[in-house]
Amino acid sequence: MRYPVKTLSLFAVLAITLFTVEYAAAAPPVEGVLVEAESFDQHGGWKLDTQFINIMGSPYLLAHGLGQPVADAETTVQFPSTGKYRVHVRTKDWVAPWKATGAPGRFQLLLDGKPLEETFGTKSDKWFWHDGGTVEITKPEAKLALHDLTGFEGRCDAILFTKDLSYQPPNDLSPMDQWRKGMLGLPDQPEKTKNYDLVVVGGGYSGMGAAISSAR
Repeated sequence: MRYPVKTLSLFAVLAITLFTVEYAAAAPPVEGVLVEAESFDQHGGWKLDTQFINIMGSPYLLAHGLGQPVADAETTVQFPSTGKYRVHVRTKDWVAPWKATGAPGRFQLLLDGKPLEETFGTKSDKWFWHDGGTVEITKPEAKLALHDLTGFEGRCDAILFTKDLSYQPPNDLSPMDQWRKGMLGLPDQPEKTKNYDLVVVGGGYSGMGAAISSAR
């Protein structure tokens, strides 16, 4: 079957476009490493808080120590290459909406046991990417730790290491959701692996009653 030249050209453009989009979606948005706080190997004394996922797009770690600094959260990070990276930490000063002074949720980020110069949890009344300056990565693996300074609700959502020293990660929920998936190598939609007749979410009276009734 013969196609007109214009039709063949259109097919070629569409094929190239689809390939380009698929390739772009598969590639990380920026060279670097995104570390989700909830994925730390050891949470130490930090607590996992999941109640604001609909607002901020992710769980986060909370240093709830009632005034006593909690034990470090620790993990190991694999870097794609050595060299200079800029560090961004997604956090906020939780008392800033009330213009309170003192930034009670202060914490440090330790890289191989050494704190970055910047102290986090000291700026912004909203979640944002706090610039932590640059670090020199000299080996492909490093130890990372969240070090609480106060015991008063320091909070960390994620840490980004990027080789693009001028890069600013997205902070609005919708673009950041897609960006997170790209950085973590996740699909746009979760893979469906099992089928269920009924899913009960929540364990209150109604949830337990629904689960018991469905089991019967």
